[in-house]
Amino acid sequence: SMFRLVSAAVVQTLLLNAKTARGVEHVDFGLDDECAASEEGQCALSAAQLRVRRLIAVRDAEAVRLARSSACAAAWGDCLESRCCGDSDYTCFEKDDTYAQCRESCELGVHDDDDPKFMTAWSCSVLSSSPSANASTTAAKSTTAAPSSDDSTSEAPTRSVPVNRTVVPAADPIVIKGNFLYNSGDGKRFFAKGVAYNPRNVNYLGVDEGPKSAICKAGTPPFRALGYTDDVSTDELEEQWVPNLEAIAALGANTLRLYNVNPDKSHRKFMQKAAELGLYIVVPLTRMDWGYLPAFPSPDCYTKDIEGYGNVGVNLLTSAKLIVKQFSEFPNTLMFTVANEMPVNDKNGYAAYPCVKALTRDIHRYQSSCAGNMRRVPLIYSDMDMGSPTRLDIAKYLSCAVESPDDAVDAYGLNVYSWCDPEYLDDKGKPNFRYSPYQSVIDDFASFGKPLLFTEFGCNTGAFESVCPYKGGRTWVDVPPMFKQMGQVLSGAIAFEFSMEKNQFGIALTPGFLDGQDELLLLDTYRALQKQFLGNDVNPTWDGIDVDKCAALPSDVAPMSHEHEAAACPATAVWTELQEKYRVDTVANWDELPPTPDAPLLNVRGQAECPAFDVPKSVYNESCCHMNCSVGAR
Repeated sequence: SMFRLVSAAVVQTLLLNAKTARGVEHVDFGLDDECAASEEGQCALSAAQLRVRRLIAVRDAEAVRLARSSACAAAWGDCLESRCCGDSDYTCFEKDDTYAQCRESCELGVHDDDDPKFMTAWSCSVLSSSPSANASTTAAKSTTAAPSSDDSTSEAPTRSVPVNRTVVPAADPIVIKGNFLYNSGDGKRFFAKGVAYNPRNVNYLGVDEGPKSAICKAGTPPFRALGYTDDVSTDELEEQWVPNLEAIAALGANTLRLYNVNPDKSHRKFMQKAAELGLYIVVPLTRMDWGYLPAFPSPDCYTKDIEGYGNVGVNLLTSAKLIVKQFSEFPNTLMFTVANEMPVNDKNGYAAYPCVKALTRDIHRYQSSCAGNMRRVPLIYSDMDMGSPTRLDIAKYLSCAVESPDDAVDAYGLNVYSWCDPEYLDDKGKPNFRYSPYQSVIDDFASFGKPLLFTEFGCNTGAFESVCPYKGGRTWVDVPPMFKQMGQVLSGAIAFEFSMEKNQFGIALTPGFLDGQDELLLLDTYRALQKQFLGNDVNPTWDGIDVDKCAALPSDVAPMSHEHEAAACPATAVWTELQEKYRVDTVANWDELPPTPDAPLLNVRGQAECPAFDVPKSVYNESCCHMNCSVGAR
């Protein structure tokens, strides 16, 4: 999973210490940051330290840059800015996206001689060597790089895989009818065959999770490494994402999920290229560094003021509105993710769900206020699969109406990594889906009233584990049951993930990941997923719905096995017991939502609240099926 939410138990102390030490007057401080989960309660400390270290590193790097006036760094100096070393015996090794050092060699992982305050893992990615050294000499200097293997590049690198299929441009918005998704143009059912997309341009030295290989040698990526908070879909990165989108389309996918977008940047080229390739996009509303939803017990997660950052609710709603304003124009924006995996790294995430509903309410009302200028793109929440009954209790809560229907999400997502065997056998030794972990998902969601998507899936352990150079790996045998046994329950599945990153879930190697691999390399697991996506499709039984009819349901087209009804909110005893089970610091009242922050877009460089865009009449009418359009009437 991609988002990492943290608490603030030690934030203020660390922040004040950093400001005192460096004389910092203003801090753009974010809690929602990547942290390596360790013992319970330690993740928040790690994240806060990481953020403070980044803050200090940024100031130090700027000072160094000015002092040396673009000269190469001295031995043991910070070379992040110059990307070169003045001494020919030293190489510029990257620690992370905030620090690099001129060293004689580099050991992957944590260094015992690092300052205890900054004792985090070194990626040892080579930024450059001395001005006179060539690339091959530079690569050889890493003490963790092993001899390369012919197997690592045995497949000819390619920028796309031609397939015998017609790509239909993503020109018509996808709409919700009951618990299914439909194409608004032809009334056919839509199933999101997707891929998670968050490439960082790392090489093999950046891998720090899962098994390591002795035969793979890291290459030199042609593009700069992207940090955890970077936006990978901006127009300025077109050279990087065009071949990736082409490969995803050739996969047989029709959906791509993003994890961090910056509304100050243009994404028009990205969205238009995706539409040409038949790709719909799931866009996040929460960000990593500014405009995040912190895992604080409600109402603090939507009302708290943080020194040097401001009010979390104001910043979150402002940022989310800017994203909605920009991306609602594109017909291939599939959904907005209001939040992701709130409790994944902090137990207090279980007490923050009322803030998810508050943001959902406020975005729905924002969409309503701009009804004539903005399509009502559905909102989805994506959570880790906690098993039964917790996952269903949370799904019911987020999709029920506490104050009004405005605070209910339009769809629900699970990040599922439970199918880890090629087959599941019954007591007679025969393969039987009912013995698989997906059967319990059907049992829980058979009557769920809104679309359910696997917003991430793809176990990579056990029989599906693959070691560099990544032969074999995941065969995606769980895809066919999604269309057959789960056909009336599931409306999409997004494979995690496109590019090979530090956790080794990728189905492709971005250029320079391995030595001698200069172009995009599609792996065996890519071809296995391609076979499954192209070989399985949604049952057409429920095609032909009247998309212009607000009350239309799939059962109007053909009978369904279960009735799908609106969820009732869980009783007080249910959400109290759930929070106590996970030992939250403060049990939040799930029946009470935080108030709406005052966050007009006029405060953002004086811009208009609604986009200067008139939605087509058919789109407007469909949007008004789901909201009160009287406020933003045409």
